[in-house]
Amino acid sequence: MEKEDARKQTLLELHTRRKQVVRLHRQGLGVMGIVKLSGLSWPAVNAALKLFNEGGWTALQPKARGKETGNGRALSKEQE
Repeated sequence: MEKEDARKQTLLELHTRRKQVVRLHRQGLGVMGIVKLSGLSWPAVNAALKLFNEGGWTALQPKARGKETGNGRALSKEQE
């Protein structure tokens, strides 16, 4: 099975896949078994399990990507 790049998934897809990883792990599957079933890479599976262990189901919700609005500007608000 070809690996999927978790960075290219939408936030909803990523959240769904993270929940799937945790459910499979709670059923007794090992990390490498989840990698083979899901098509995700070992780091993506491991990261999802780490998030769940640290914060539960709510921690699996992905954060917004990219720069914050106004970040990286050359001029300050006063200069604009």
